[in-house]
Amino acid sequence: MRDGHGAPVDIVIDDVSETGCRIRAGDLPGPGENIRIGIAGIGIRAAEVIWSERGVAGCAFDAPLTRAELEQTLTADTLVMGSFVQQQAAAPAIERIAADLGPRDKFFIMLAAAAAAWIPFLLLFRLIAALL
Repeated sequence: MRDGHGAPVDIVIDDVSETGCRIRAGDLPGPGENIRIGIAGIGIRAAEVIWSERGVAGCAFDAPLTRAELEQTLTADTLVMGSFVQQQAAAPAIERIAADLGPRDKFFIMLAAAAAAWIPFLLLFRLIAALL
């Protein structure tokens, strides 16, 4: 699919009829936006996004498919069978924990880490003092 700005977007066509289709993708344009969809067996079709919700959208073709085109796309071999929807990567554990901490908690953690960083130097200083 190409969005209204011509940028390519990988989609999965879940359902297709003579007048439109339902598509899935990680990032879809909103209702009212014009797109171009590459349909297996027939090529590129202009369409308008009618509704879009949680990675699924319904689109109406600018020019309806003929019965022959619909039959051709329903029986066409696709290049790849599967989902191209990009899943958002889970935030690393440390970021999730940090997001749950308040400013006071973060301050005390930084204070403790700074104090702990001095421990090896203090131990080394005591060792040198004991040897002298």
